[in-house]
Amino acid sequence: MPQYKCKIINASGEIVEDVFEAKSAFDLKRSVIKKDECPISIKKIRQPLLKTKFIDRFYRVKPQDLENFTSQLVVMLKAGVPLVKSLETVVQQFESDTLKNIVLDIIEKVNKGIVFSKALNEYPKVFNTLYVNMVKVGETTGSLDVILEHIRSFLHHDIAVKRKIKSAMRYPIIVMSVLSLAFVAAIGFIMPRFAEMFTKAGVTLPLPTRALIFLSVMITKYWLITFVVVLIVIFSIRYYTNRPAGAYRFDAIKLAMPVFKDIVLQSTLARFAHILETLSRSGVKIVRALEIVEQTLGNRVIEKDVENARELVIQGIPIAEALSKSKHIPKMTIMMIGTGEQSGALDDMLHNIAEQYDTSVKTKIDGLATAIEPLLTIVIGVFLLIFALSIFLPMWGMMDVVK
Repeated sequence: MPQYKCKIINASGEIVEDVFEAKSAFDLKRSVIKKDECPISIKKIRQPLLKTKFIDRFYRVKPQDLENFTSQLVVMLKAGVPLVKSLETVVQQFESDTLKNIVLDIIEKVNKGIVFSKALNEYPKVFNTLYVNMVKVGETTGSLDVILEHIRSFLHHDIAVKRKIKSAMRYPIIVMSVLSLAFVAAIGFIMPRFAEMFTKAGVTLPLPTRALIFLSVMITKYWLITFVVVLIVIFSIRYYTNRPAGAYRFDAIKLAMPVFKDIVLQSTLARFAHILETLSRSGVKIVRALEIVEQTLGNRVIEKDVENARELVIQGIPIAEALSKSKHIPKMTIMMIGTGEQSGALDDMLHNIAEQYDTSVKTKIDGLATAIEPLLTIVIGVFLLIFALSIFLPMWGMMDVVK
C-alpha cells in the first residue's frame, strides 16, 4: 500500500507530521478529517523504481519465521530485557538471512531514535498493517510484550489454518497436474498420428477432432507462439487481479465458487472476529479497529462491507446494525455481536464467534478432499469424453466410407 507523508493539525491544535499508509491521498484525507483533524499537506513517498518493484519482492519471509521472531521477542521483553537488546539477542537465532537483515536494519533505525513501529512500517511486505498498528498500541500503552503475545497467537492461528487448506488441496492439485500433462501429451504425440490418418482418408472431421488437431498443431509446430500467448494471458490475468476492480471481482468469485465459498467466507469471518477481538482487548477504539480490520482481512468484498459498516459506526450506529447491511455476514453472527454490544461483553462474544467459525472451517477443510472428488470425476470424465469423441467419430465416418 502507498505511503504518504502527512502534516496535520490534531484535535489539540498542534501541528504533527507523520507517515501513513492509504489506498490513495483522497482516502487518507477523508480518514484524517473524520478524526476531527485538519490535513495541511499530503505528499506521496516515492521510492526508487528498482527498490519498490524488484528488491521489495524479496523482502518476504515465511510466516513461521515471523511467528518465531515474535515469540522470541515476547520472551525477552517479558524477562525485562530492553527492546534493542532483545532484538540484538533474537536476531542471532535467525536462520533466514532475509529476516536477519531486516531486523538488523530495524535495530539500526531504533538506535537512531526512530520508534519501533515506524521502523517496522518500512517493511510492509513482512510486517502488515495489523502488526504495525498493534505494536504502535503497545508502545502507547506501555504493554508491548502483551500486544506482541496477541500478535503471536494470531499468527499461530493463521498459519495453522493455511496449512490445513494446503494439505487438503494437495491431492486435487496433483490430480489436475497429472491430468494436464496427460492432455498435453495426448494432443502433442497421439493426435498428430490420427490427424494424418484422417487426412489421408478424406473424411469430414467433427468439431471435437478439429479442435484437438488445432491444439496439436499449435503445441507441436507453433510452440513458441503458444508459449508467448499463454504468458500474455497469465500476466494479463495477474495484472487485472492486482488492480482494485479486478481484485474485488476475483474475491467475489471466491465467495461464489462451489465447495470453496463456505470455507472462504467462514475463514474470513473468523479472521474478522479474531482481529477485532485482539484490537479491542488491546484498547484500540472501535472505529480505528474497524479501519485496521478492513485493511487486513484478505477478501476485498468483506473488506468493503466492513468499510461501509465503519462509515455508519462513525455516524453513531451500533456495530451490529452497521454490519447488518452486508449481504455476506450471517444474521446469527450479527445477532451475537449485537448481544455482545448490549451486554458490554463484545470481546468475549467476538471470541466465541471466532471459535465457532474456526471449528466449522476445520470440519469443512477436513472434508474438502471428499467434496472435491465428484468435481474431479466430472472433469476427468469430460476430458475422456472429448478425447474419445475426437478419435472415434472420424473412425466411424471412415467405416461408413468403406461400406
